[in-house]
Amino acid sequence: MEKLIKNWALKFLFLFLIPNIIILILIFINFKNLFIYFWIIFGFTFASILFFIFGFLFNKKIVNKILRLNEIVKSFLPKDVLNRNLYSDVNEEDELEILCDDVENIMFELKTSERVKNDFISSMSHELRTPLTAIKGWAETMKMGDSIDFSTVRRGLDIIIKEVKRLSGIVDAILDFSVVDGGRMVLNKEKIDILAEVEDAVYIFKEQASVEQKKLIYNEPNVPLYVYGDKSKLKQVFINIIDNALKYTKANDSIGVNVSEKNNKILIEITDNGCGIAKSEIPNVTQKFFKANSAKGGFGIGLAIVKEIIYSHNGTLKILSEKGVGTSVIISLNKIEDKSGN
Repeated sequence: MEKLIKNWALKFLFLFLIPNIIILILIFINFKNLFIYFWIIFGFTFASILFFIFGFLFNKKIVNKILRLNEIVKSFLPKDVLNRNLYSDVNEEDELEILCDDVENIMFELKTSERVKNDFISSMSHELRTPLTAIKGWAETMKMGDSIDFSTVRRGLDIIIKEVKRLSGIVDAILDFSVVDGGRMVLNKEKIDILAEVEDAVYIFKEQASVEQKKLIYNEPNVPLYVYGDKSKLKQVFINIIDNALKYTKANDSIGVNVSEKNNKILIEITDNGCGIAKSEIPNVTQKFFKANSAKGGFGIGLAIVKEIIYSHNGTLKILSEKGVGTSVIISLNKIEDKSGN
């Protein structure tokens, strides 16, 4: 708006001053036609003022429409896009240029969303096909009746139960993401010992790590550390990150879980020496449906859920990684004091 006023002030000065300066010069040259020159000056002045007023009001109306349209366009952009520094090279006073950039960003987001949607459908089809194929195959095998022995039936039932749990996990992950992405996540916050939730998450994967010949090392502080948060949601965060670390770590390698306190913050760091993530991909790993390694299973929604849960607890999520070296995920939560004296 300030730029608009400046532009019209310059136009007014140009239209008013220059003709009048010329007329004043003519007056000094020839004094005979002062009356005519007076009316010419008056006419130019009056016309310039009218031009300035009506032009300014008309232009202001157009700019207000552009600003309104700009707000409407921004409402279609995702929050993560709006939080980016999209206009670092754009003059903030140039509303029309900002509007053009917003429209361009919407087109980019639409194309990206279309690609992500197709990738998601493809990934979901693959994830669902595997357990369904196993269930169907063993169901048909057991339907053969007396021709198979009891041990085979028992093995088939174990596989069916395992694959049903896997399907249930897939459905739960999609529902969790739907709730989080739709802004419908409800937190039941209370004072909790965060170490208990980290320990439970580590315990869940102890057996899996042993079977896969991977070392899961947990360094626990000697004193309890308390936060104000949702117990189940925070445990879900730790389970997701440890699961990712195991997924991308090779046999005989290790995953470390460390909890520490610094500057009234509780730091939970989960590290692995797996395949790592390229630096160019690190900013995208917490975006929905993004997968750094398409060869691995999953929908690419786990870390997106993790980020939203941590942010809803006023915490921070930091990911450090190097390709071929490993990854470190650092979660920071606000510590609260134990006033009970326990």
